[in-house]
Amino acid sequence: MSVGARLAPDATGYARPARRQPRRGLVITYRPAVLIALVCLLGTALLPMLASKGALVFLLAGSVLVAMRPGEVLAAMRRNWLVVALVAWCLVSVTWSDYPAVTVRYGVQLLLTMLIAMALADRLPPALFVRLVLVAQLAASLASLASGRTRSDGAGYLGIYASKNALAASSGLLVIVAVAILFDRRSPRLWRLTALMSLGIGFVLLVMAKSTGALIAVAGTVAAFGVLYVLRRLEGPLRFAVVAMALILIAAAAVILSGMFAELSQAFLGTTGKDLTLTGRTDLWATAFAEIAQRPFLGTGYQAFWVVGNPGAEELWSEFGIESRSGFNFHNTLISNAVEIGLVGAAMQAVLFFGALWGVLSWTIRSPGAASIFFALFMVRQFVLMQVELVFFTQFDFTTVITLVAIFHAAGFRQAARAMDAPTARRVPRGWTQVAPVAPTPQEWPRARSPIRPRRVFSGPRLHGSDRA
Repeated sequence: MSVGARLAPDATGYARPARRQPRRGLVITYRPAVLIALVCLLGTALLPMLASKGALVFLLAGSVLVAMRPGEVLAAMRRNWLVVALVAWCLVSVTWSDYPAVTVRYGVQLLLTMLIAMALADRLPPALFVRLVLVAQLAASLASLASGRTRSDGAGYLGIYASKNALAASSGLLVIVAVAILFDRRSPRLWRLTALMSLGIGFVLLVMAKSTGALIAVAGTVAAFGVLYVLRRLEGPLRFAVVAMALILIAAAAVILSGMFAELSQAFLGTTGKDLTLTGRTDLWATAFAEIAQRPFLGTGYQAFWVVGNPGAEELWSEFGIESRSGFNFHNTLISNAVEIGLVGAAMQAVLFFGALWGVLSWTIRSPGAASIFFALFMVRQFVLMQVELVFFTQFDFTTVITLVAIFHAAGFRQAARAMDAPTARRVPRGWTQVAPVAPTPQEWPRARSPIRPRRVFSGPRLHGSDRA
């Protein structure tokens, strides 16, 4: 077996040799950065099983990626200054944190997670990153099937995770990345077959987990994909009219259903076995709002509430029977984060998330492919889950890494889209014709500093001699 190093990336992110060479057995083309990135993603995807070893693998592989091109990671930090400001705010919260040692520890880990996510977005084309996510998540799902772990009360399958909700969230991620690759006609057949197998495994684990919230999130994500698939086939004005009409219908349906709240509540209770407070979430939110009211702008400090010894956390752990005193939160992303980093930090997170959500949805409508479809489905899923779970931003977390990469690529798409849409203000010399600006491709835009590159071609009579000047 001979192994050949990659010389130059193509549109799919794979190697194509510069010249044909005679085959000697099986030839494998690769890029060191791709292998390192895969190890990095495997480390964080398998973190529930490997624990500190998985975090170490993630850090070591990610540090190598950052060290390979530190200058470009610094350039990415300048371009994505709001993400840097958010992490800096989490670190600065050590000055008013109730538990400074906890805040500085997890704040530094969040900083490292952000740097590694920037390196992943910078070094990997979006489509290749999605394929690596499929491989890493498939490995975690197969490990869950092999573990055979279930809850002691039989109320759900656990796999390698500490809770059925965590397993369900992982399975839902496998489903949407498989759907994205399946619906991309440009994906190679082998990848589409792998995605089809992954789709089946993801649905099996999703059902075994018995998580109502995860099922609703996946259903909402699939519905959003259907809407995107229809919208991308419409022209601009008609697309706007369809969206406006859909919003009006949704508002009308909400008004009608609000008058049937009692009947719908009973039906929900009978179908899911849940109580009307979503298993105590409303009580948790009431406590969270009380905490926010005490320190609305600064919060308690990054990850300084759910700490052993904190009276508020101890009371809630006791009330909800959390003997391990870990893995618990306020079951709403923005509310949970507002408790810890205040309304200032939560506002920065909201701007980043919703800006990226809008960016990847626009990217999917204008240029559908495996990468754009995956990031759009992932962010829609995050939007659904963030209402009842904590989905970002935490250190060494697989979904946090993907969320950050989605934010970086959404910013790259917006930059490229502005380059394509905005007319140049420069005066065109006589005899030359202005043509469309050349914007970076998805493989180029992570490192694109000047996205608009006007290209001019001569359309007049041919010049000779001194007339060329």
